[in-house]
Amino acid sequence: MKSFRLFYSILLMISLSLSVTAQQFDRKYFQDNPEIYFTFNISDKTELKRITNIISIDNVIGLKVFAYANEKEFNDFLSLGYEFEALTHPGKMIQPVMSNKIQSITEWDVYPTYDTYVSMMYQFAAIYPDICQIIDAGNSVLGRKILFVKISDNVNQREPEPQFMYTSTMHGDETTGYVLMLRLIDSLVTSYSADIRIKNLIDNIEIWINPLANPDGTYHSGDSTVYGATRYNYNVYDLNRNFPDPIYGVNPNQQPETTVFRNIQELNNFLLIANFHGGAEIVNYPWDSWSNEGTDTVVIHADQTWYQFISHLYADTCQLYSPQNYMNLYDDGITNGGDWYIITGGRQDYTNYYTWGREVTIEISDVHLIPADELPAHWEYNKRSLLNYMESVLYGVKGSVTDNFGDPLKAKITVEEHDIDNSEVWSDSVTGFYLRMLEPGNYSFKFQSTGYNDTTINNIVLDSYFSVTELNVQMTPTDPVSVETNDTEAPYEFKLAQNYPNPFNPSTVISYQLPVSGQVTLKVYNILGREVATLVNEYKPAGSYEVEFSVKGGPASSIQNLPAGRQGPASGIYFYQLKTGSYSETKKMVLLR
Repeated sequence: MKSFRLFYSILLMISLSLSVTAQQFDRKYFQDNPEIYFTFNISDKTELKRITNIISIDNVIGLKVFAYANEKEFNDFLSLGYEFEALTHPGKMIQPVMSNKIQSITEWDVYPTYDTYVSMMYQFAAIYPDICQIIDAGNSVLGRKILFVKISDNVNQREPEPQFMYTSTMHGDETTGYVLMLRLIDSLVTSYSADIRIKNLIDNIEIWINPLANPDGTYHSGDSTVYGATRYNYNVYDLNRNFPDPIYGVNPNQQPETTVFRNIQELNNFLLIANFHGGAEIVNYPWDSWSNEGTDTVVIHADQTWYQFISHLYADTCQLYSPQNYMNLYDDGITNGGDWYIITGGRQDYTNYYTWGREVTIEISDVHLIPADELPAHWEYNKRSLLNYMESVLYGVKGSVTDNFGDPLKAKITVEEHDIDNSEVWSDSVTGFYLRMLEPGNYSFKFQSTGYNDTTINNIVLDSYFSVTELNVQMTPTDPVSVETNDTEAPYEFKLAQNYPNPFNPSTVISYQLPVSGQVTLKVYNILGREVATLVNEYKPAGSYEVEFSVKGGPASSIQNLPAGRQGPASGIYFYQLKTGSYSETKKMVLLR
């Protein structure tokens, strides 16, 4: 690593020698380049609150800022009057070693071509079909695939166990995590039968891994090389500034890649996520959107102590197996995001605020696009930490929430006198499973579900960060209220009923009720998360409704159905999801043909 840092220092000097000042900058730069990488100085960190909404900040070292911008962003930045230096783009600092052969890629000291990456992903599933499945989640702007590998002992079923996600390289020129995620997949599937620790992970967690979140950025120069990789996507947007934000809400220019990830997350119940970046070496925990700088109020996540523990566990383990100066910045390798620098529209805060999950951002290499022969060293630094972080989702207070019939129930789970800012968790509507990761202590849990009596359970003790407390809850319905509707009476709750019959062939009926009017969607998805049919997509008055879903196609009385002539789906498990306003619920159904 020391020799590599010397190598990088030489590159940095070359980069700086190629830099230009504001007076020298040629405005024709953007005719050939989608984005610019540059640095400038600020006099106080409070200035970043305004700047972060104009350009994409990459790093802040003291009062020196490194950033990216597209042409419009850069022109807006120039209007602020800062002096700057344009630097050599990180995606063009080296000529990376590439390979189009899977065998040579599994030496893990080269970068794959795009087509070889896709082939490798599908090969994992082909060789290990019992524990590995490919999720083709959707496409980038240019139609490249955004792929997940799902790994589980019962990979074709949604089990009552935690869902976990690793994702990397949403900034296309930050490629270290890309190859490390491929190697992690390989390590998990090849070690399942022989390694007790990995078997325990796969048997008890539904693991999702996405090595490449921004393929158009990484392969900006073409499918055969990552040279010239860009931070932004093809439409020149920073994807890590494109998600719904706790302060600013939904981005009006949501990109296709962002839509893909939102669809995946909102159809599932991921409890713990990490996304991998480059440009620094640090674990960044929430919040990113709020800063303590220049304010009298400290804005922290309800679970900041727990976040600091799992972040230190990751960084400290890396430090044991790496050079002395790896992942040791700020608070010994970890930082609160807003204390480092503020961003808006980040994935991390979206997960924590909008999907009630937990996510950190892990920066694993000072250099964005590292030489390929340094990839094995970074694997050695991180491989134990990757497993430690994954295991965090096995600890805490967990159980299932069911209704009075024992069926899975979606419920909000609040730790009283602890939770703030959407830090509550929800049980999974398909399985009833929930998990609340917490620091050790004595807690009171409140369970809430529309149409059921609140249930509060006190004196729930969690002995340590590595302990498990089981707490299963069966909720009782409130006094029966008529759900018959007329011109003056509406249902008293949102409700998505279990389809009937279930299992079914060739058709089944799905009932739902709305206490208020609104735009409603009711969609059917297969086990891979791909949409099978849209049954409802329209504004609906408050009331009770039924929709028939048929594999035959064609009209079924006056109810929407699959289009005439469309092939019905295959036998198996399907999910149907009702969404209206902030309400969303998913249930499982089975087709037997």
